[in-house]
Amino acid sequence: MGPRLGFLRIYLFSVLFIGLIGLADAGLTFFRISSPLYVRIVTFLLFLFFFFNIFSIAIFRKYPLPRIVFVLPIYHISSYILFLSLGLFLTIKNVIPPWLSYALIGMQVVSALFEMSFSIYLLTKFDSQASQNL
Repeated sequence: MGPRLGFLRIYLFSVLFIGLIGLADAGLTFFRISSPLYVRIVTFLLFLFFFFNIFSIAIFRKYPLPRIVFVLPIYHISSYILFLSLGLFLTIKNVIPPWLSYALIGMQVVSALFEMSFSIYLLTKFDSQASQNL
């Protein structure tokens, strides 16, 4: 496993970690259990992860990796921008329908499960390819 797969593994494990945070956050939001400190920490981690995804795309482009590795970073960047824009729009318009909270929790669970399953898929795919090349 060369340096490119080493960074890819780090990235995929960080996606697993972010997915677990997403599941925990959805559960805590559903049961209305959260503290202001927790919200700030998660927001800061997701903000840092946004820039880590931009950095990851630059690293992935540097090496001859399959295009499938770009799915997660592009997905994270686009979903971050989309949900940030949606949140700002709803805040500015002061429109918060009662069903929105449950819809966002559902999307967060589906998103976290997708991130985790795709990350595990890529980890097993590249680990098996690396072991075959030995």
